[in-house]
Formats: sequence, structure tokens, C-alpha cells
Amino acid sequence: MTNLNPKNKQLSVFDTFSANSLKLLEKDVEEFKLKYIENLYFAPDNKKAKAGQNLHNFLCFYLKNFDTSKIETSLAQKDREFIEKIKEFDEIQSLKQADKKYIEQPFLIKCTTDIMPVFYLTGRFDAVLIKEDKVQIYDWKTLNIPKDPENDIQTIVYLYCASKLYKSYETQNISITYISLTKNESIEIKYNNTYGYFEKITSLISKIL
Repeated sequence: MTNLNPKNKQLSVFDTFSANSLKLLEKDVEEFKLKYIENLYFAPDNKKAKAGQNLHNFLCFYLKNFDTSKIETSLAQKDREFIEKIKEFDEIQSLKQADKKYIEQPFLIKCTTDIMPVFYLTGRFDAVLIKEDKVQIYDWKTLNIPKDPENDIQTIVYLYCASKLYKSYETQNISITYISLTKNESIEIKYNNTYGYFEKITSLISKIL
């Protein structure tokens, strides 16, 4: 993600941003520089994060209608019970039965602006459901959904990128739904044409320029 001048090791271009990297930039500019520019970041051994990733992986196979029986039998009893509860969620069953769905959908959106001639927004939607004239993005949360979902940087990035990725659909018919797999809670945020998603993103990026 970083292009360095080999002679003086000065930052020349940093042009690719994800929702996670922008969240860190929003929180702490110096920590962002250490992790994404200087590569001086040590990831903790986070068991909860690993468990969450395993759950994401299971849902990927399950929603693609693959046989998950071997995966499930290899899990501990409490994890199997947890998965059985998740299977009963209305949103999960709707996705599983849908014809036009995309699981683990990657995206890379090219952007241009005065503050930065070219930069990219990248990421991966956990799931996308297209039904009639609507595009619904899904994002799994192991525990809590965002406290302020409409203004969460992930919402801003995902809705903006979805509006560019699915250009043939009206923006007001694009939304993101966060689902807490532990609490069986969900919240849907629809694209707001007056919000200024791109302006929010570029304002944040300007912090490192």
C-alpha cells in the first residue's frame, strides 16, 4: 500500500485505503502512519479476532450452499450450538435461499480528487443480496454493531463504494445491514443522497497530506 522513494525513504505515494485503515486514521494519525506507512505495527495474538474470522469463513461456505458438516463436527460443542442458532436468523436464511447473491465480494474503487489525483478504496463485502431493484450489503459482527452506524467510517466507505460498483441501481435503493451474530440484532442504513460520503472520506484522507 506504500510506495517509498528508495534514496531517501520518504513517503511518495500512499494511495490505497480500506475502511479499517481509515478507522485507524480517524482515531490516531500517528498510529496510522506507524502501521501503514512505516510498517512498525505488531499485531496482538487476539483469540477473539481469530474466532470471528473462523465464523466468517463458516458463513462463507454455508451461504454458498457447500456441505459444512465436516467443519461443524470438528468444532467444540458450544461452537456447534452457536452456529445452529445463527442458522435460524431470518437474514441468514434469506441469503442462503436467494438466487442473486454474492458472498465475500471484493471491491477496488478508483477515486480522483483535488487533494490527491488518484487513490483507491478497497475492501470486501461479507455478502451482497440483489433483489429486484435493491442492493443490500451485509456485514457480520461477532459481538456489537456500530454504536453510531450512520456515521461509522465503514458505513461511509461501503455505501460510497457500493454506489460506484452497482451504478445501474438507484442510490436510494442501496443499503448496508449490520448483523450481530452473538446478539441476533441487526440494523439497516440506507444510502442518503445528501450525506456527502465522498467528502467525508477525502476530508479524513487529508489528515495525512
